[in-house]
Parts: sequence; C-alpha cells; structure tokens
Amino acid sequence: MHFIDSHSHLILDRFNDDRDEVIQQAFSNNITHLVQSCDNLEEIKENLKLTKRYENIYSSVGIHPHEAKTWTNTSKEEIINYSKEEKVVAIGETGLDYYYNLSPKETQLFVFREQVKIAKEVNLPLIIHTRDAFDETFEILKDEKPKAGVFHCFTGDLKAAMEAIEIGFYISFSGIVTFKNSLPIKEAAKEIPLEKILIETDSPFLAPIPHRGKRNEPKFVIHVAEEIAKLKEISIEEVGEVTSQNAKRLFNI
Repeated sequence: MHFIDSHSHLILDRFNDDRDEVIQQAFSNNITHLVQSCDNLEEIKENLKLTKRYENIYSSVGIHPHEAKTWTNTSKEEIINYSKEEKVVAIGETGLDYYYNLSPKETQLFVFREQVKIAKEVNLPLIIHTRDAFDETFEILKDEKPKAGVFHCFTGDLKAAMEAIEIGFYISFSGIVTFKNSLPIKEAAKEIPLEKILIETDSPFLAPIPHRGKRNEPKFVIHVAEEIAKLKEISIEEVGEVTSQNAKRLFNI
C-alpha cells in the first residue's frame, strides 16, 4: 500500500519546528512522493531547497491568484527559468479565486492566462486553484488549450469535474472530501473514473476527519484515500496504486 501526496505546502511557518520530522513520518507511513506547491516566487526558493535534500520531493513554480497582484514585468522570465530546474514538475498553483478576491479580478485573469501560456511553452502540466470561478477558468483553458494539468483541492460538483476531465485534466481531492457536508464533492469522487483522480493534503490546511481542526500533514492523505475507497466501494490499496500512477504520469516523476 502506497500513496502520493500531490499537493502540500511544507515550507510554510507552521512546519518550522518539525519540518524534517513531518517529512520522515510521511515517508514512514507509505507516502512515496511529495509534490510541493508554490504560491509566489519567494516560495520556490525554499521549495527547491527541500527538493535538493529529499530525493522524492518535487515542486511546482507559479503565482497563486491571491498573489497575482505581485506580478511584474520579470515574472514570466523568472517562472520559465525556474521551470528548468530538475525537480520542478508543474506550473502553479495558478488560477482564479473570486471568493476572497485578494487580487483584482482583471489582474487574476491576466496572470492566470500568462501562466497557462508558460505551461505550454515549457511543456509542463498546470496546477489549478479555482474558487467561485469555474466558468472563467474553463473559458481560459479551452481558449489556450494547455497540454495537461490538475484541478487541485477540488471544490466543484460532478458537472465541473466532468468538464475538467473532458479537456484533459485530473481532479485532486483533499481532506474536504471527508467532511460530512461535502456532498457534491463526494458525488464527484464517487462518479468520476479513478484513472482521473489524484489525492492530496494541501498541508497545513484542511486536515481530514478525524484530524479536522488540527495542522494537516502529508501522512494524513491516507484518510482521503480511505474516503474515496469507501465512496467507490473498492480497496484502499487500489486507490493508492491508481492515484499514484496518475500522479507519476501527470508530473513525469
């Protein structure tokens, strides 16, 4: 039995006291690979330090919609340069977040489209963050036609999941799928093909039941796998095997 945590943020301050211990515990609990997300171009530097210390840790590079306002005339060149690093496997996380609107909508739209273009140019998959903005997200993706990617920490319904799959994207489920009131997300996890699913923690956020309210850690990804196995009425071993294959295929690891 083995799993890949396809999305975590281990360089954040909440891991400053025990980061290496958390990583070792993950690897000791059947987690074979970790993919670190990048929210801004300061974080990529810390992520790369982790990837150089641990063989099975990888990173994305990109600018989160919350951080879109930090985009400058050198950001595109910086992302392209970082994308050439050996352990960088994706562009992102990028996308649109109209729930918080921490960057102006027009800025989010511009920065998202630019990063989709970068992903095509450097031939890497996209890690998409979208909240309250599925229509606009799909509009840009269908317009630009990137090669591949994943909707991380999926919060949509079955219709949105199927639309994402139709344009060649994977769906990644986080601890939210274990929450009792997440019925549309549970339905999506149950109905879409396992061959299109990734699992993640989004650590330190969104700890799954039974750890809800605590700091999330990569080793807790097993609870996401357990929920998907229950919903699909299959073994957790099958969930681990297939979602790991999917992550390896998407990120070329």
